Amino acid sequence: MDVLAKRMQDIGLNLLRFDAKKVNKSNNKTNDERFISNYGASPLVCSMIYEDLQRTRVPKARVSSKTHLKVRFFLMAMHFLKCYPTERQREVTFQYCPSWSRRKIWFWINRIAALQAEKIFWPRDNFRDHIWAITVDGVHCWIQAPTHGEFSKDTSYFSHKYNHAGLCYELGISIGSNRLVWMNGPYPAGKSDLKIFKEDGLKAKLIASKKMCIADGGYAGSDHIHECSTPNIHDSRPVRRYKARSLKRHEKFNGLIKNFHSVDCRFRHSIDKFKSVFEAICVICQYQIETDKPLYDVLVLQEDE
Repeated sequence: MDVLAKRMQDIGLNLLRFDAKKVNKSNNKTNDERFISNYGASPLVCSMIYEDLQRTRVPKARVSSKTHLKVRFFLMAMHFLKCYPTERQREVTFQYCPSWSRRKIWFWINRIAALQAEKIFWPRDNFRDHIWAITVDGVHCWIQAPTHGEFSKDTSYFSHKYNHAGLCYELGISIGSNRLVWMNGPYPAGKSDLKIFKEDGLKAKLIASKKMCIADGGYAGSDHIHECSTPNIHDSRPVRRYKARSLKRHEKFNGLIKNFHSVDCRFRHSIDKFKSVFEAICVICQYQIETDKPLYDVLVLQEDE
């Protein structure tokens, strides 16, 4: 194991009050599982993010003050994203004053989210000669129902995936590489994925780039067939399988996001804080697919296909 990753693992397990003798007797795989189940990512990924936050040239992400450079506060933010404890639950786990630790946690979450400027971007080579450049999908997350000025509920936030109020993010993943290249949101979940695609930037980006995306049947429509390809009966068998594998690969990335309990249960905080949390998690997932959780190659058949 990388020296910095091992140090991150030791600090993380000690912060959770794991007995040192028990940790030393356990193999590295077991200790990694203990760490990941509480912090959402491996010690290697956490150490990479922690280092990059000190080296980044993005002003909103950079952490330079010695008063803030405490790895335990960074790990408490990771624990918040993964486990989404209440303040009293967090107090029991870490033995810190809830109001004081709250400020530290949001400090780190906002800086992890700001790393998106370096980690989530449209490639400069514009996907070279690939026509089908990305897969696109909307991810819904459950939130507390926002208040409405006149009625008891705001139906524009209704999510058909949760049957509750929700927010939606539009994500685009490169088909030819392990990279999230498009993140757009949040939008009220009542706004359809297709409407977001057509009205809020991605369709225009694909037109300007002379590229196409692959999406599920919810994106079907004759007015954007040159920007978005969906499964249809006219596809040849190889094309049909290629699209299916591409969309399945995208779902794997969505699954990495939903491994973090803060976006897989009802979000208790404000929409602004949801934006910070979701985007921080996407940054973390980008690190994961670059290191220990790569997405599969769509041109290589999987064992279950």
